Amino acid sequence: MTATPRSRRLRTLAAALVTTAALSLTACQTGTADATGVVDSTQPPAPGTESAEKQSPATGTDSDTSGASSDSKDSSSSGSSGSSGSSGSSGSSGSSGSSGKEATQVADRKTAKKTTSCTAKGTKVTVTDAPRPINHLLIKATNTSDTTCHLYYAPYLRFDQAQSAVPFIEESKPQAVVTLEPGESGYAGVLTSTPDGSHPYDATSLTLYYAARSGQGSTGAPSHPALPFDSVRIDSSNAVTYWQTSAADALMW
Repeated sequence: MTATPRSRRLRTLAAALVTTAALSLTACQTGTADATGVVDSTQPPAPGTESAEKQSPATGTDSDTSGASSDSKDSSSSGSSGSSGSSGSSGSSGSSGSSGKEATQVADRKTAKKTTSCTAKGTKVTVTDAPRPINHLLIKATNTSDTTCHLYYAPYLRFDQAQSAVPFIEESKPQAVVTLEPGESGYAGVLTSTPDGSHPYDATSLTLYYAARSGQGSTGAPSHPALPFDSVRIDSSNAVTYWQTSAADALMW
């Protein structure tokens, strides 16, 4: 069948309409078309496409939860950051407090009182005659240094050139070591003789040694205190008490 000029024009017009419709549809989806039908992809999509797809068909509100999720994450992150900051601050404060405490302990150790054994170098010793009980001497040792010292056990006494030290009166042992702050004194009582004693003799000098902390022997240089008289009668009953904190305690034996 031979096409007439009119039918050809109708087919051409129909084809043109189809092409125009296709171009318009493409423009709506990806951009806008200019007057010539060329699509400009740099333009935003036409309203009512992507945004319409995100609307909830039931309420018409935004059903996309990604924004809320993002907000939650941001809030959580912010909270975590705050918590972390607080924790870090607390940890820093705790660390600072710990460091401060350690520094205080070190300072306390450095400023702690230094103590030593009492020796003749920092001690003044005097010997007096005790009016009561009879036949007793009172030894007084005063700390003349600026350091606290300890009088351990009892003084080692040697009259004249005796071969051994005067025996200790064990019953007089105190419950604690006598400690002398600067200016303080410790005491020891000396029984010189009794009616039942043997081998009496008159001593003219006295040497006092300070017991070592270990209890084995003496420490430091000895003292040579003067006797209250030109001579003192000494016999086999001669004995000395442990160091005491008062004269009264020293003269109880």
